[in-house]
Amino acid sequence: MKEQRNLVLCGMKHCGKSTHGRRLARMRGAEFVDTDERLEALYLERYGEKASCREIFRRHGEEFFRKLEAEVIAGLAETVPGAGSRVTALGGGVPSNALITRDMLRRLGFCIFLEIDAETAFRRVAAGGLPPFLAGAADPEKSFAELYRTRSDFYRRCADLTVPIRGEEPEEAVAARLAAALGER
Repeated sequence: MKEQRNLVLCGMKHCGKSTHGRRLARMRGAEFVDTDERLEALYLERYGEKASCREIFRRHGEEFFRKLEAEVIAGLAETVPGAGSRVTALGGGVPSNALITRDMLRRLGFCIFLEIDAETAFRRVAAGGLPPFLAGAADPEKSFAELYRTRSDFYRRCADLTVPIRGEEPEEAVAARLAAALGER
């Protein structure tokens, strides 16, 4: 078995970062951190109201949202625990955040890009209701495809490992491929 490292999962919205991150954390006996959940908790603590990331973005705009997101990532980068004790799922919009540096992401751990095809990702996103950054687009699917290309390039540059997500494959299959790719059982 390879030495365990802290892991970071990145990828498009609805590619399975939180689902697979929770599973990996359980398998490793590690803490699981979802940066979107941390952002929501920070918002609640600071502003006294519960709101989802989608609501925060819609109410306050992208600049406000990206500042909170960067604050969450910076805090995690400053408090990196011992090797193998944390799995972090990044919000899908991290590539859009100019306040987050590659160095901050590197300090979080070994980065795995969960690469899902654009069509599957869009179907999953649309099924949950279009987020604010797509809802006002004249052609949401085309806007998503452009966003997908830009973000995928970023994820590939940041990733230490890329694991393809094959359509609607079962969680167990993805978990097995992740474990194998990491040299873990």
